[in-house]
Amino acid sequence: MGEAIGTAGRTAPIGRDGRAVGGAALGSVCLGFFMVLLDGSALNVALPSLSSEFGGSLAQLEWTVNAYTVAMAACLLGGGALADRVGARRLFLVSLLFFVGASAACAASPGMGALIAARAVQGVAAGGLLPASLAVIAQMYAEPAARARAFTVWGGISSLALVVGPVAGGALTAAVGWRAIFLINVPIGLLSALACRRWVPVSPVRRTPLDLLGQSATAALVGCGVGALIEAGAAGWTAPATIALCAATPVAALGFVAAARVSPHPVLPPETFRRPGFAAALAVGALYQFGAYGGQFAISLHLQRSWGLDAFRAGLAFVPFAACWSLASFVLARAVHRTGLRPLLATGAATAAAGSLALLPLGATPDWLVFTAGSCLLGLGAGLMGPSLPTVALRALPAERSGLASGSLNAFRQIGGAVAVGLFGPMLVGARADGLRTCLGLVTVGFLAVTWVILRSVR
Repeated sequence: MGEAIGTAGRTAPIGRDGRAVGGAALGSVCLGFFMVLLDGSALNVALPSLSSEFGGSLAQLEWTVNAYTVAMAACLLGGGALADRVGARRLFLVSLLFFVGASAACAASPGMGALIAARAVQGVAAGGLLPASLAVIAQMYAEPAARARAFTVWGGISSLALVVGPVAGGALTAAVGWRAIFLINVPIGLLSALACRRWVPVSPVRRTPLDLLGQSATAALVGCGVGALIEAGAAGWTAPATIALCAATPVAALGFVAAARVSPHPVLPPETFRRPGFAAALAVGALYQFGAYGGQFAISLHLQRSWGLDAFRAGLAFVPFAACWSLASFVLARAVHRTGLRPLLATGAATAAAGSLALLPLGATPDWLVFTAGSCLLGLGAGLMGPSLPTVALRALPAERSGLASGSLNAFRQIGGAVAVGLFGPMLVGARADGLRTCLGLVTVGFLAVTWVILRSVR
């Protein structure tokens, strides 16, 4: 059956507990993770303002972005497993409240060091909230079609947050200051928490031990690997910090592999990679975020450093990009129910690659025709892909492992974004047009690789 008649004569999906699930339940979850993802992209356009107020090196500026991204990526796998173990709704609420507190600390930061530390706490909270949000949705809907529609909404909202971030961040920075980017999270987060307690049903639990050794190895591997890229770009490959991080990365990788072999319940079980489509979903997620988030990061810095735009005008410049992304996410991506995942994802990846390729002629002087055409194609292609990525990962694992599937996908996505920021930041020093072109060339290659993986492995 899977559907029940609502009070207004329309059908409402039935949850796994047998009760009808209203739109308020889905909306309360979406509001929380929209805030978390919005926060990640909104700060990009405020980096010059941070530099003006606090000073700081290039590496410090990058760490205001990457402390959040790396901490989130390091905790997503453990967060997914924890969501299955303690209940996705409970983890979502606890993580949301921690995120609100960390946001207030970011807004009150007296210097770069305090801001970076508070951003890391935000990332830890987001590492629990993101996989819990998708697991909550997976567990709320018993009927496959209703669940697929909810996943599309989740993916569309997450894509929307990525593109609204620069516009909202630019407007808030210009009108109030960069601290407003964090202060606005407080009322939004509290509203989401209250609505979730009221509307979202209690999630089931899966009593399995946590792989603390594997989680620690994951955090070390992600932190050292991305940290090495950031320090290498800022201080060079021969700097002591870079050498230390490069040496620690393979050690952490060996620790992760060893933990997976000895733990009875590893944070990322090796057998999951033998399930059809799971490894491909993770690869596509990482490459997608590398291109979408990395391209946005590079273009945002170029608009301000090379073209001389302030934060507000740089945010406005992203409006056509955001509009095309939103159109693709909320309108065109619905075609997945008719065409299937593979054609939609492949078309999106190829369109995004064409968009980043079209942006290559951009130089030190503004060229709005090239920028608008290329960014619209990039937004259109990325928007087509975003809503369908969760479905690829979640359908590869059993429903009771939805937390693991969600955590794994989001971890690989965030790692892809962090690697892009670590690689692209040093290339954009001095407002060099060739640096932007190198970044966009890598984005193009990334989306072409996505196209190849999709055509080869996704069904």
